[in-house]
Amino acid sequence: GECRMRYIGLDVHKDNITACVLSDAGKVVFEKDFKKTDGTCDCLAEPFDHVGKSGFCVLMETGTYAYPPYRFFRDRGCDVDCVHAQCLKMITQTDKKTDKKDAMTIARMLRLWKRHDIDLQIAYMPTREQCELKDLCRYREEISKKIGDETRRIKSQMSRNCQVLPEGMDSFQIRRNRRYVLEKYGTDVTLSRRMKALEQLFEERDIVQKQVESCLPDDPNVKLLEHIPGVGRQTAVQLMSMIVDISRFEDSEKFCAYFGLVPRVRDSGGKEHHGRMTKNGDKMMRMLMERVTEAHVRNCDSFITDYYKRLCPQMGTKKALITTSRKMLMTVFAVLKKQQEFRTRP
Repeated sequence: GECRMRYIGLDVHKDNITACVLSDAGKVVFEKDFKKTDGTCDCLAEPFDHVGKSGFCVLMETGTYAYPPYRFFRDRGCDVDCVHAQCLKMITQTDKKTDKKDAMTIARMLRLWKRHDIDLQIAYMPTREQCELKDLCRYREEISKKIGDETRRIKSQMSRNCQVLPEGMDSFQIRRNRRYVLEKYGTDVTLSRRMKALEQLFEERDIVQKQVESCLPDDPNVKLLEHIPGVGRQTAVQLMSMIVDISRFEDSEKFCAYFGLVPRVRDSGGKEHHGRMTKNGDKMMRMLMERVTEAHVRNCDSFITDYYKRLCPQMGTKKALITTSRKMLMTVFAVLKKQQEFRTRP
């Protein structure tokens, strides 16, 4: 007989998953609430077995808890997607909201989308390896933040206790300076313990940095990014951990919007007003772009540096840096999209 399509909508939460299966005609043929056992999604074998191993597709909303069920179906070669929650927000926000209704709504949206009756904003779901690389890069940034926080605490304590550093020795990034503090003020128990904790953070940073730099050894995109002044090997890997695949972005505007480096636009009464950056997406990318841009304009004479210098008198150095970071991100897009090395004067 003819193979009929089945549409599975999942409403995923921390401890439970609600599944709704629709027939090809849009009728509910199966629905059930499942409790996760041992943090796994083996409970989903029931709806999986119910529809058979062909002729069905799965849809759920994005989120932290979506990864296990997504991978459960992906590992079995199933047609599974995740949709951005904003797409379904207006539909799922009803007065009588239940998990079963949400699962049914998602299944109905899936059916309409597969029949090309509606458009859905499907999210990109990274592989396990891509997630691991991004987690490593994020951990590297977390260590840097801890180093900065601990350094500020130490210097504040030293200032309170009138413990001064010789001129030119105020940077704790230099091991000799850190050793000087331990030797000079070793009788201060709290300061000594803080300095030893800081030393451990620097050691951890160096280990993780080497691990990050060893990733993606033969990736041509990493090599292209390294040719941009201000982008080192580690930063190039970090950028690619978030971009993953440049072909998933249609143009530079959508690329910048994905990472929150586009201004808010309000059109009212025939007047268009551009506000601050939206700051959507991953803040690690925006932080990296500001750092890259700052190093670039300080050390490279290029069209980006010219742009930054023109903006500074109009909006100040901080806003100029953020706006120039957007231009740098567009340059990253162009370099990867065209597969051409960076040129200071294109």
